Amino acid sequence: MKSTSLALASIFFTATTLFASTASITLAADEKTIATVNGSNITEWTLKRYASQRGLPSTINDQQRAALIEELVNRELIYQDAVNIGVDKTPAIISEIANQRVNIIASHMLNRSSDRFAVSDEDLKKEYENRKGELGGKELKARHILLEKEDEAKAVIVELDKGADFITLASEKSTGPSAENGGDLGWFSIDQMVKPFSDAANKLEKDSYSKTPVKTQFGWHIILLEDTRLVNPPSFDEIKEQIRVGLQNKLIETYISGLRNAAKIEHK
Repeated sequence: MKSTSLALASIFFTATTLFASTASITLAADEKTIATVNGSNITEWTLKRYASQRGLPSTINDQQRAALIEELVNRELIYQDAVNIGVDKTPAIISEIANQRVNIIASHMLNRSSDRFAVSDEDLKKEYENRKGELGGKELKARHILLEKEDEAKAVIVELDKGADFITLASEKSTGPSAENGGDLGWFSIDQMVKPFSDAANKLEKDSYSKTPVKTQFGWHIILLEDTRLVNPPSFDEIKEQIRVGLQNKLIETYISGLRNAAKIEHK
């Protein structure tokens, strides 16, 4: 259910991107007729909508305005001719119009500016405080020696136990690209590494190495943890909109789940 709802939200928000510009246009103020073609009116709203679809700014100069009006006149002439010869009555066009009607109405229903899915600043700040810990977190600085076989990795651990230098062994024996830097992986967050590696590294004490080889899809690792640090979370203002999107998606998911639960859906 969850994945279906999110997929639907994604589809409709794609449509919303196409049509959301209409939300900023006040219809009542834009009903003024700017041209008439065989009795059919082209309004100020139509011009603004057309300019938006063309990717033009909300303020256009007189030359741009005149050119767009002529394009709209030409479009209306083509449309009228198509209707006269019955193009609008073909099954393909009827289906396409019906499909676009559904897209437009559904996308506006899920428009992020809708009161239904509005999120208050209080909700945003509460979510930020709840997630502040995970937004920052811990980073590790480590080196590793990567080998193809477990026995090879165990042999290297024996050498380390006898006092061999980790950086030297990494340069000589590691098969990974970091070998030329003595196995240095630099700083990384726990979620940046594959789980077996990050789990093992996170359990180590500073300046200690793994006493048993760690297996990942890349091979067998010996890990040296050099340091750890805590990373401050981004400020509220920096991720406010990101949090808003996340909360709105939850509202949309709940909304769609409710519709699905109340509906009779048959797959054929």
